[in-house]
Amino acid sequence: MANKDSTLRTFTVIGLLCFVCSILVCGTVVVLKPLQEKEMNSDREKSVLEAAGIDYSGSNVSEVFAQKIEAKLLDLKTSAYVDSKTMREIVQCDEKKSDSDCAGSYNFVSESKLPEKNVAISKAEDFGDIKVRARYMPVYLVKANGQVSEVVLPFYGQGLWSTMYGYLAVDADGSTIKGVKYYSQGETAGLGAEVTNPAYTGKWIAKKLYENGEYKFKVTKGADKTSPYQVDAISGATLTSDGVNNSVKYWFEKVYVDYLRGLNHK
Repeated sequence: MANKDSTLRTFTVIGLLCFVCSILVCGTVVVLKPLQEKEMNSDREKSVLEAAGIDYSGSNVSEVFAQKIEAKLLDLKTSAYVDSKTMREIVQCDEKKSDSDCAGSYNFVSESKLPEKNVAISKAEDFGDIKVRARYMPVYLVKANGQVSEVVLPFYGQGLWSTMYGYLAVDADGSTIKGVKYYSQGETAGLGAEVTNPAYTGKWIAKKLYENGEYKFKVTKGADKTSPYQVDAISGATLTSDGVNNSVKYWFEKVYVDYLRGLNHK
Protein backbone atom coordinates (compact mmCIF):
# COMPACT_ATOMS: atom_id res chain seq x y z
CA MET A 1 0.00 0.00 0.00
CA ALA A 2 2.84 2.35 0.86
CA ASN A 3 4.42 1.68 -2.52
CA LYS A 4 1.16 2.59 -4.25
CA ASP A 5 0.93 5.83 -2.30
CA SER A 6 4.52 6.65 -3.13
CA THR A 7 3.95 6.00 -6.84
CA LEU A 8 0.80 8.10 -6.82
CA ARG A 9 2.54 10.97 -5.09
CA THR A 10 5.43 10.77 -7.57
CA PHE A 11 3.14 11.05 -10.57
CA THR A 12 1.15 13.80 -8.86
CA VAL A 13 4.31 15.84 -8.33
CA ILE A 14 5.41 15.20 -11.90
CA GLY A 15 1.99 16.25 -13.20
CA LEU A 16 1.96 19.44 -11.14
CA LEU A 17 5.52 20.26 -12.21
CA CYS A 18 4.62 19.80 -15.89
CA PHE A 19 1.53 21.96 -15.44
CA VAL A 20 3.46 24.77 -13.77
CA CYS A 21 6.20 24.61 -16.40
CA SER A 22 3.65 24.75 -19.24
CA ILE A 23 2.03 27.81 -17.66
CA LEU A 24 5.42 29.50 -17.34
CA VAL A 25 6.36 28.68 -20.94
CA CYS A 26 3.03 29.92 -22.30
CA GLY A 27 3.29 33.07 -20.21
CA THR A 28 6.80 33.71 -21.46
CA VAL A 29 5.71 33.30 -25.08
CA VAL A 30 2.85 35.78 -24.61
CA VAL A 31 5.09 38.31 -22.87
CA LEU A 32 7.93 38.02 -25.39
CA LYS A 33 5.80 37.94 -28.55
CA PRO A 34 5.56 41.75 -28.93
CA LEU A 35 9.33 42.02 -28.42
CA GLN A 36 9.96 39.30 -31.01
CA GLU A 37 7.67 40.99 -33.53
CA LYS A 38 9.39 44.33 -32.92
CA GLU A 39 12.81 42.77 -33.50
CA MET A 40 11.62 41.00 -36.65
CA ASN A 41 10.20 44.26 -38.02
CA SER A 42 13.45 46.03 -37.21
CA ASP A 43 15.47 43.38 -39.06
CA ARG A 44 13.14 43.65 -42.06
CA GLU A 45 13.44 47.42 -42.13
CA LYS A 46 17.22 47.24 -41.94
CA SER A 47 17.37 44.74 -44.81
CA VAL A 48 15.11 46.84 -47.04
CA LEU A 49 17.10 50.00 -46.30
CA GLU A 50 20.40 48.21 -47.00
CA ALA A 51 19.08 46.85 -50.31
CA ALA A 52 18.03 50.38 -51.24
CA GLY A 53 21.44 51.77 -50.28
CA ILE A 54 20.00 54.01 -47.55
CA ASP A 55 22.31 54.68 -44.60
CA TYR A 56 20.62 54.35 -41.20
CA SER A 57 23.74 54.20 -39.01
CA GLY A 58 23.48 56.36 -35.91
CA SER A 59 19.75 56.87 -36.50
CA ASN A 60 16.49 55.34 -35.37
CA VAL A 61 15.87 52.63 -37.98
CA SER A 62 12.08 52.85 -37.82
CA GLU A 63 12.14 56.62 -38.23
CA VAL A 64 14.42 56.43 -41.26
CA PHE A 65 12.29 53.67 -42.73
CA ALA A 66 9.05 55.65 -42.23
CA GLN A 67 10.60 58.74 -43.84
CA LYS A 68 12.09 56.98 -46.86
CA ILE A 69 9.94 53.92 -47.53
CA GLU A 70 6.28 53.27 -48.30
CA ALA A 71 5.15 49.65 -48.38
CA LYS A 72 2.38 48.36 -50.62
CA LEU A 73 0.81 44.93 -51.02
CA LEU A 74 1.13 43.71 -54.59
CA ASP A 75 -1.38 41.34 -56.18
CA LEU A 76 0.91 39.09 -58.23
CA LYS A 77 -1.92 38.04 -60.53
CA THR A 78 -2.84 41.56 -61.64
CA SER A 79 0.50 43.31 -60.92
CA ALA A 80 -1.54 46.01 -59.16
CA TYR A 81 -1.51 47.25 -55.58
CA VAL A 82 -4.21 45.90 -53.30
CA ASP A 83 -6.56 48.62 -52.02
CA SER A 84 -6.36 49.59 -48.36
CA LYS A 85 -9.52 47.83 -47.17
CA THR A 86 -8.74 44.53 -48.90
CA MET A 87 -5.10 44.70 -47.83
CA ARG A 88 -6.07 45.05 -44.19
CA GLU A 89 -8.40 42.07 -44.47
CA ILE A 90 -5.62 39.98 -46.02
CA VAL A 91 -2.91 40.97 -43.57
CA GLN A 92 -5.24 41.13 -40.53
CA CYS A 93 -3.12 43.73 -38.83
CA ASP A 94 -3.80 46.05 -35.93
CA GLU A 95 -6.13 48.88 -36.96
CA LYS A 96 -3.78 51.33 -35.25
CA LYS A 97 -1.05 50.55 -37.78
CA SER A 98 -0.65 52.60 -40.93
CA ASP A 99 -1.34 51.07 -44.34
CA SER A 100 2.40 51.00 -44.99
CA ASP A 101 3.14 49.15 -41.75
CA CYS A 102 0.38 46.65 -42.49
CA ALA A 103 1.50 45.95 -46.05
CA GLY A 104 5.16 45.71 -45.07
CA SER A 105 4.46 43.17 -42.34
CA TYR A 106 2.69 40.71 -44.65
CA ASN A 107 4.28 37.30 -44.00
CA PHE A 108 4.57 35.83 -47.49
CA VAL A 109 6.60 32.87 -46.19
CA SER A 110 3.82 31.68 -43.87
CA GLU A 111 1.11 32.43 -46.42
CA SER A 112 2.89 30.39 -49.09
CA LYS A 113 2.56 27.30 -46.87
CA LEU A 114 -1.25 27.48 -46.68
CA PRO A 115 -2.98 25.48 -49.47
CA GLU A 116 -5.97 27.84 -49.52
CA LYS A 117 -3.73 30.91 -49.88
CA ASN A 118 -0.86 29.85 -52.11
CA VAL A 119 -0.27 29.43 -55.83
CA ALA A 120 1.32 26.32 -57.31
CA ILE A 121 4.20 26.96 -59.70
CA SER A 122 4.50 24.79 -62.78
CA LYS A 123 7.69 22.74 -63.09
CA ALA A 124 8.49 24.50 -66.36
CA GLU A 125 8.58 27.89 -64.60
CA ASP A 126 9.83 26.94 -61.14
CA PHE A 127 13.44 27.98 -61.71
CA GLY A 128 13.83 28.77 -58.00
CA ASP A 129 12.60 25.31 -56.95
CA ILE A 130 10.09 26.66 -54.42
CA LYS A 131 7.01 24.81 -55.78
CA VAL A 132 4.46 27.27 -54.35
CA ARG A 133 4.33 30.97 -53.52
CA ALA A 134 1.97 33.41 -51.85
CA ARG A 135 -0.64 35.23 -53.94
CA TYR A 136 0.61 38.59 -52.75
CA MET A 137 3.97 40.17 -51.93
CA PRO A 138 4.93 43.28 -50.01
CA VAL A 139 6.84 45.79 -52.13
CA TYR A 140 8.73 48.79 -50.78
CA LEU A 141 8.70 52.10 -52.62
CA VAL A 142 11.68 54.37 -52.04
CA LYS A 143 10.58 57.96 -52.48
CA ALA A 144 12.53 61.14 -53.15
CA ASN A 145 10.82 64.51 -53.57
CA GLY A 146 7.46 62.79 -53.68
CA GLN A 147 8.46 60.50 -56.54
CA VAL A 148 9.35 56.80 -56.59
CA SER A 149 13.11 56.63 -57.11
CA GLU A 150 13.39 52.85 -56.75
CA VAL A 151 11.44 49.84 -55.54
CA VAL A 152 12.64 47.02 -53.28
CA LEU A 153 11.21 43.58 -54.06
CA PRO A 154 11.45 40.37 -51.99
CA PHE A 155 12.65 37.22 -53.74
CA TYR A 156 13.84 33.77 -52.71
CA GLY A 157 14.82 30.34 -53.98
CA GLN A 158 16.79 27.21 -53.23
CA GLY A 159 20.57 27.27 -52.90
CA LEU A 160 22.79 24.27 -52.21
CA TRP A 161 21.70 23.72 -48.60
CA SER A 162 18.96 26.21 -47.91
CA THR A 163 16.24 28.52 -49.09
CA MET A 164 17.89 31.90 -49.63
CA TYR A 165 15.80 35.00 -48.96
CA GLY A 166 16.68 38.46 -50.19
CA TYR A 167 15.59 41.88 -51.39
CA LEU A 168 16.45 43.36 -54.77
CA ALA A 169 16.23 47.11 -55.31
CA VAL A 170 15.36 48.25 -58.83
CA ASP A 171 15.56 51.77 -60.23
CA ALA A 172 12.41 53.62 -61.28
CA ASP A 173 13.29 52.68 -64.87
CA GLY A 174 12.14 49.16 -63.95
CA SER A 175 15.40 47.50 -64.99
CA THR A 176 18.55 48.85 -63.34
CA ILE A 177 19.65 47.10 -60.14
CA LYS A 178 20.32 49.54 -57.30
CA GLY A 179 21.25 46.97 -54.66
CA VAL A 180 20.69 43.49 -53.28
CA LYS A 181 20.53 42.15 -49.74
CA TYR A 182 20.37 38.50 -48.71
CA TYR A 183 18.99 38.43 -45.18
CA SER A 184 18.52 34.70 -44.58
CA GLN A 185 20.47 31.74 -45.91
CA GLY A 186 22.21 28.58 -44.73
CA GLU A 187 24.92 28.12 -47.34
CA THR A 188 28.50 26.97 -46.69
CA ALA A 189 30.53 29.48 -44.67
CA GLY A 190 33.30 31.05 -46.72
CA LEU A 191 31.78 29.76 -49.97
CA GLY A 192 28.08 30.03 -50.75
CA ALA A 193 27.51 32.23 -47.71
CA GLU A 194 29.52 34.91 -49.52
CA VAL A 195 26.21 35.82 -51.13
CA THR A 196 25.74 38.08 -48.08
CA ASN A 197 29.13 39.78 -48.50
CA PRO A 198 28.75 43.44 -49.60
CA ALA A 199 31.92 43.01 -51.67
CA TYR A 200 30.02 40.47 -53.76
CA THR A 201 26.56 42.04 -53.82
CA GLY A 202 28.15 45.38 -54.72
CA LYS A 203 28.97 43.88 -58.12
CA TRP A 204 25.25 43.76 -58.89
CA ILE A 205 24.77 47.53 -58.69
CA ALA A 206 24.03 49.20 -62.06
CA LYS A 207 23.49 45.86 -63.81
CA LYS A 208 20.35 45.53 -65.92
CA LEU A 209 17.54 43.00 -65.61
CA TYR A 210 16.00 43.56 -69.06
CA GLU A 211 16.96 44.48 -72.58
CA ASN A 212 14.05 45.93 -74.56
CA GLY A 213 11.65 44.27 -72.12
CA GLU A 214 13.27 40.82 -72.37
CA TYR A 215 14.86 39.32 -69.24
CA LYS A 216 18.65 39.19 -69.68
CA PHE A 217 20.25 39.21 -66.23
CA LYS A 218 22.50 36.26 -65.38
CA VAL A 219 24.78 35.13 -62.56
CA THR A 220 27.37 33.00 -64.28
CA LYS A 221 30.93 31.71 -64.01
CA GLY A 222 33.32 33.75 -66.11
CA ALA A 223 30.84 36.59 -66.56
CA ASP A 224 31.65 39.21 -69.16
CA LYS A 225 32.58 42.17 -66.95
CA THR A 226 31.72 44.58 -69.77
CA SER A 227 28.20 43.20 -70.04
CA PRO A 228 25.48 45.22 -68.27
CA TYR A 229 23.53 41.98 -67.76
CA GLN A 230 26.05 39.60 -66.16
CA VAL A 231 27.45 39.13 -62.65
CA ASP A 232 30.21 36.64 -61.90
CA ALA A 233 29.31 33.55 -59.86
CA ILE A 234 30.74 33.10 -56.37
CA SER A 235 34.12 31.38 -56.58
CA GLY A 236 33.94 27.77 -55.37
CA ALA A 237 30.16 27.87 -54.92
CA THR A 238 28.71 26.82 -58.26
CA LEU A 239 25.47 25.32 -56.93
CA THR A 240 24.74 28.26 -54.65
CA SER A 241 25.40 30.63 -57.56
CA ASP A 242 23.08 28.58 -59.76
CA GLY A 243 20.43 28.90 -57.05
CA VAL A 244 20.90 32.66 -56.91
CA ASN A 245 20.65 32.94 -60.69
CA ASN A 246 17.58 30.72 -60.87
CA SER A 247 15.70 32.46 -58.07
CA VAL A 248 16.25 35.92 -59.56
CA LYS A 249 15.23 34.54 -62.97
CA TYR A 250 11.96 33.15 -61.59
CA TRP A 251 10.88 36.25 -59.69
CA PHE A 252 11.96 38.83 -62.24
CA GLU A 253 11.16 36.97 -65.45
CA LYS A 254 7.92 35.31 -64.38
CA VAL A 255 6.50 37.25 -61.43
CA TYR A 256 7.50 40.91 -61.25
CA VAL A 257 8.09 41.62 -64.93
CA ASP A 258 4.69 43.17 -65.69
CA TYR A 259 4.80 45.24 -62.51
CA LEU A 260 8.24 46.60 -63.36
CA ARG A 261 7.20 47.36 -66.94
CA GLY A 262 4.50 49.63 -65.60
CA LEU A 263 6.56 51.11 -62.77
CA ASN A 264 7.06 54.46 -64.52
CA HIS A 265 3.30 54.83 -64.81
CA LYS A 266 2.40 54.19 -61.17
